[in-house]
Amino acid sequence: MSGGGRWWVLVETSVSGDFRWELVATIPVDGGRDGAVERAAQLARTCSHSGREAEEPEAYGRQVFRTAETCWIVRVRQPYWSNDSKSFQTLETHVRITVGELEHESETPVAQPPAKGRLRRALGGG
Repeated sequence: MSGGGRWWVLVETSVSGDFRWELVATIPVDGGRDGAVERAAQLARTCSHSGREAEEPEAYGRQVFRTAETCWIVRVRQPYWSNDSKSFQTLETHVRITVGELEHESETPVAQPPAKGRLRRALGGG
């Protein structure tokens, strides 16, 4: 499929111990751009540390930063009891929520086995 016009909410989370983001959810939204912006803002206020809609949003502490008209960075904190330290700890993660318009899409091609003899040729064989 080629062409644009469908709006999505894209959710990324920071990868633990690494300095990169991982796309964890793509949410199609009806209602055009305005509907997607509204949905993204609502998700920023209610997501869990995984970036998904939290069943109990009040169980998390959060700071929501709107960094652009269609992008939010959410600092999510979740308290838990650590049996190792016998004390309360806080798990902190970061979630990036962005609104995007799908401009192009194509199906993933079906993987094919290599042609007979291709590996032998690649390794210098006959």
